[in-house]
Amino acid sequence: MTSGIRIALSLFMILANAFDQNLFAGKNPGSPEPSKMNVYFISGLGADKRVFDKLKLDDAIQVNHIQWIRPQRKETIAHYAGRLVAQMDTTKPFKLVGLSFGGVIASEISRIALPEQIVLISSTPLGIPVSAFNRGLIRFFLLSPFAAPILKSANKYTYRYFGADTPELQALLKNILHDTDSKFLKWALIKMSSWDRKTRADHIYHIHGSADKLIPIDLVKPDVVINGAGHLMVYAQADQISEILNKQLLSK
Repeated sequence: MTSGIRIALSLFMILANAFDQNLFAGKNPGSPEPSKMNVYFISGLGADKRVFDKLKLDDAIQVNHIQWIRPQRKETIAHYAGRLVAQMDTTKPFKLVGLSFGGVIASEISRIALPEQIVLISSTPLGIPVSAFNRGLIRFFLLSPFAAPILKSANKYTYRYFGADTPELQALLKNILHDTDSKFLKWALIKMSSWDRKTRADHIYHIHGSADKLIPIDLVKPDVVINGAGHLMVYAQADQISEILNKQLLSK
């Protein structure tokens, strides 16, 4: 037997053995790696993906950012959430991460699509009780011409309520408020004050800061509390939030 034939036979035996091992392992040769978990991130009022910039997420997570769109005249939260679904691929498994008002939208999306899980950050799974009188006051203020300049201003009060206690956080909040669409902001605040959901969406995991002043912790019942964290903890305590997200988003 020539050396060339011996080499050819050896290669054949190696390939045959490898093929048999794949069959016994239940795998086809050349099969693709398991797909990543599709996760859609929904930011807070008027904010964008910048608030998620410091997160360190596992490579097995496919990050997608939902973009805010302008609300239609007299549009409900439910209808608005339905229009956002157009940015998502619901033909394969997916999860949602909602920050603040984005958590409210995530809960409403779950009425239309079926996420495997919803992770709320600095948000609420249920409507926060607001009296009809106070809702009227909120609406009156937000529809006044003075509302937009006040809401979009960055000052010690907005810094305090958002928990922006460092120059970096203050610069981030200032830029977010500057870039926020005034009409969207007013619409969202009015809708959130009248959101009356009474039952939690399925498969919710809620992360909240103990020092959140916008949504005080005594109004919600989170699954995990970040001690000393404010409303912008997704940015300020990004390492802790990242660790929790990686565990939750990759769990079966």
